[in-house]
Amino acid sequence: MMKKVQNLLKKQKGVTLIELLAVIIILGIIALIAVPAIAGIISDSKADSIKSSAINYINAAEMYEVTEGIDSDGVTLEELRDEDYVDDNEGVAWSDGAKVILDSGEYKIDGSGQIDRVQVVLGNATIKDINDVANNVTVNDDVEPTS
Repeated sequence: MMKKVQNLLKKQKGVTLIELLAVIIILGIIALIAVPAIAGIISDSKADSIKSSAINYINAAEMYEVTEGIDSDGVTLEELRDEDYVDDNEGVAWSDGAKVILDSGEYKIDGSGQIDRVQVVLGNATIKDINDVANNVTVNDDVEPTS
């Protein structure tokens, strides 16, 4: 009797429909958990890239005003790009009129940057504000992409 059962088991090839269904359900559960987590990581990295770009603009504005000997209240991001103080290959689309201002001895950036559907709005934010994600830094992760 035992030999007959063993022979039957040896002849069995492939998987049953139930086994296949169980594997598909398990893979579906894993996907449901992993996809939102990965999307959040991608969104966070885009926001961090925009913040990094903003800090670069603040540092470039400080360097621009010191090296050029300009005594002003601020400089536009476009002017910093035109004067080659910032490389514009960062992939961030900045709002028109975005600028770095000098307020009470501190450089602050005012404007919004966007990568795909992620936008960071900076309202007179210092480097410390950007790093701390203060009240004047807002991250929107589902806006219409810029063209």
